[in-house]
Amino acid sequence: MRKTVYALLLAVLAACGTTGGAAAREKFDRGITVQTFMPKGVWFFGGNISYTQHDNDDYTMFGLLKDFSSRGYTFAVRPLAGYAFSNNLAAGLSFTYERTMLQIDNVSLSLGDLSFGISDYYNIEHVYTGTIFLRNYINLGNSRRFALINDLKLQLGGGQGKMISGSGDDLSGTYTKIYKLGLVCSPGVAVFVNDFAAVEATIGVLGYQYKRTEQTTNQIHHSSRETSSANFKIDIFSISLGMTFYL
Repeated sequence: MRKTVYALLLAVLAACGTTGGAAAREKFDRGITVQTFMPKGVWFFGGNISYTQHDNDDYTMFGLLKDFSSRGYTFAVRPLAGYAFSNNLAAGLSFTYERTMLQIDNVSLSLGDLSFGISDYYNIEHVYTGTIFLRNYINLGNSRRFALINDLKLQLGGGQGKMISGSGDDLSGTYTKIYKLGLVCSPGVAVFVNDFAAVEATIGVLGYQYKRTEQTTNQIHHSSRETSSANFKIDIFSISLGMTFYL
């Protein structure tokens, strides 16, 4: 009798499990179909170039900054290449070179009773960054032109900088070495303008960044600074817009 009861209980539990599993599958079946947007075996390459420049001559801003005379520029080039090793999955390499220059001839800052100024300041910096990335393509419905992309990037970089301030006997110079390490998640969108070319835009939203700066001033004084951060937010300074070609 006892064996019969145990057998009935097992049968009921099995039936409930089967019914629950079927109900769960029906409940969570949202009708999402994953299609092959980027087939295996496709090579791609591309990148972007950016350049900005400013030139101020005795500029005044909000009554706080006065006699602002400066000039500078920022130049960056970012080539990339990759290969789709599976449907909708690709891996690749990218390289970034960024050069920044800022020269301030004179600027005065007035905050009520507090005021100070900067003059004869010059800074130039260039940074090289290598990146290994893993990319996932997600189709938007049945579209063959639009897709969501997500890049997981491992970045390693370094560079040098030079800062000069003052003049004459008050001249001071600082030489800087820069080291960077980062792991960044950058979602975005790809829009194909034809069968072989796409405009792509990504932005960093999640990641970890580490930076170490070593400085030597007047070839005598040595100092260093380390910063690290982990965040989950939109980084507007990491927006990247470029052109990619697929073969």
